[in-house]
Amino acid sequence: MKFKALLNWAVKLIVVMAIAAIYYSAAKLGLLLVSLPGNVTPVWPPSGIALAAILRLGYGVWPGIWLGEFLAVSTSISGSPATVIAVASACAVGDALTPVLGAFLLKRFVGHHDLLDRASSVFKFVVIGGLLIWLVAATFGTTSMCLGGIAPWSAYKDIWWTWWMGNVGGVLVFTPALLIWSKLLNKLKAKILKTREREIDSSPIEDEAFAPLPISKVAEGAILLVLVLVSGQIAFGGGYPVAYMLIPLLVWSAFRFGQRGATLLIVIVSAIAILGTVHGFGPFVRDSLNESLVLLDSFIGVVAVTTLVLAAVLKERQIVEKALRQSESQLREQSLRIEQSLRDLQLTQSQLIQSEKLSSLGQLVAGVAHEINNPVNFIYGNLIYADQYTQDLLKLLNLYQQQYPQPVPAIESHAEAIDLDFLISDLPKLLSSMKIGANRIQQIVVSLRNFSRVDESEMKSVDIHDGIDSTLLILQNRLKTRSGNPTIQVIKEYGCLPKVECYPGQLNQVFMNLISNAIDALESSHRSAVNAQLSADQEQTNLCIQICTELPDSNRVLIRIKDNGPGMALDVQKRLFDPFFTTKPMGKGTGLGLAISFQIVVEKHKGQLRCSSTPGMGTEFVVEVPIRQASGV
Repeated sequence: MKFKALLNWAVKLIVVMAIAAIYYSAAKLGLLLVSLPGNVTPVWPPSGIALAAILRLGYGVWPGIWLGEFLAVSTSISGSPATVIAVASACAVGDALTPVLGAFLLKRFVGHHDLLDRASSVFKFVVIGGLLIWLVAATFGTTSMCLGGIAPWSAYKDIWWTWWMGNVGGVLVFTPALLIWSKLLNKLKAKILKTREREIDSSPIEDEAFAPLPISKVAEGAILLVLVLVSGQIAFGGGYPVAYMLIPLLVWSAFRFGQRGATLLIVIVSAIAILGTVHGFGPFVRDSLNESLVLLDSFIGVVAVTTLVLAAVLKERQIVEKALRQSESQLREQSLRIEQSLRDLQLTQSQLIQSEKLSSLGQLVAGVAHEINNPVNFIYGNLIYADQYTQDLLKLLNLYQQQYPQPVPAIESHAEAIDLDFLISDLPKLLSSMKIGANRIQQIVVSLRNFSRVDESEMKSVDIHDGIDSTLLILQNRLKTRSGNPTIQVIKEYGCLPKVECYPGQLNQVFMNLISNAIDALESSHRSAVNAQLSADQEQTNLCIQICTELPDSNRVLIRIKDNGPGMALDVQKRLFDPFFTTKPMGKGTGLGLAISFQIVVEKHKGQLRCSSTPGMGTEFVVEVPIRQASGV
């Protein structure tokens, strides 16, 4: 353990020292563009390196940033040793603290996904990681330079502005490139580890990041690079104000080479523009080198942000397209089976509810859910491969069309007969509808399992709301508009309840029975109103079931199920929980539903089941159960 800890410490030390060396080298490169007193430069690559290092390697590398900045500043300014050490230390504190703050804020406001994969994240990166946080470094550095006498106070404003602009430019140019290309290194590391794990397996490890580029793509990249160099030479070497010619090339790189190509080209274009401006060429050359480089920073910032946003939008589109690709014509038959299974399930559900066989409902729906879940899992297990096969076939078809644009008459005639273009465009839509249907069935399966809970013969602490929601989902078909019956609105007013110790399956049967009775009462009330030909206002009364849960005290919970149906007379209420008593027509009910529900609530759970009803005003059932059951129940 001690050796392992020592090894980890040594690795961290090496990483910190490597960051310090890289930072120092980049700082020396940036100091070649010094334009103000105190060795202040408007172009500062280390800022981009520092932020990328913190984001990729974590907060623990900040000492390397501090050390690199300290060495760079201390070897670039003159003065007494105490002054040099103090000024260099203060500058190093500012430049080390700033990327740490930036990484924290970016993770807080952007989240854990990649910074550059969404347009909204790119804007947050520019504002937080580019514009805001470097106010800290500029203030630390400029104030330290002036306090130490390295730079005059009269130049404070210019130094501060140039310092800030240089940091922002360094972040916009170098941080995206380092973040994007470092992901390639992570993939390479993962590939090496996978290769070691699969030495016995001869099957290749496929990864798009390491797939060989086609010759055409390599040639296209070479042409793009040549055009960038030629355009850069014209704009920043020949003195012609045509820097805008580089923008279409950056757009080209984003479309054809993705984020890696776009970020790399940003670095190349920025380097060309900087070198040209420093040597007195290009549209941004002014009498003052500092003014020239500030204008250059503005150009680089606009170009970088535009390209990064475009690349992020394209990346988002690729992610969406990849997520939406599904496939295979062979799934047609399986989809039909799923739809048939759903219809059978709904028919079985309706029959069970109408016959009020609540005691056997849990066993049946659990079995049906299990049988449906098997083909659904089979379909989902084959979706990925089916998508790959279909995409391969479509790519092969496209390649055939490109290589043989004039097919033989028989092929051309058959393509017209089957409407090949429509088939290619309609296939993704068809597969998408299949997936929606499969997802719907999965939701129903989960609800059926939650409702039945056949494997829970003992008391468990559960969320009462889950059982109510599962019951409503099973009864959803009866709540919707059907022939002769309008939609029944369900209003849920859930309180903040703790988990209740109960027999979940039995309580779900109680909820099923009470809500089913409310639906029956509302449908009966609607039919009576239609037969009586009431006024338009009365006919348009909304049918409603209200479900409320509350915690009257710390020992019990209440579930209220209320409808705005016809209500019940007092003599009916007195016999409501008697076995075999029913107000429904012959064959529509056994009269056991409420009796069984009363037994479950009162005898099994030591609770109460009450009913209050007023003719013409509706009915309310109140289920009261203790949160914790007494021992021995």
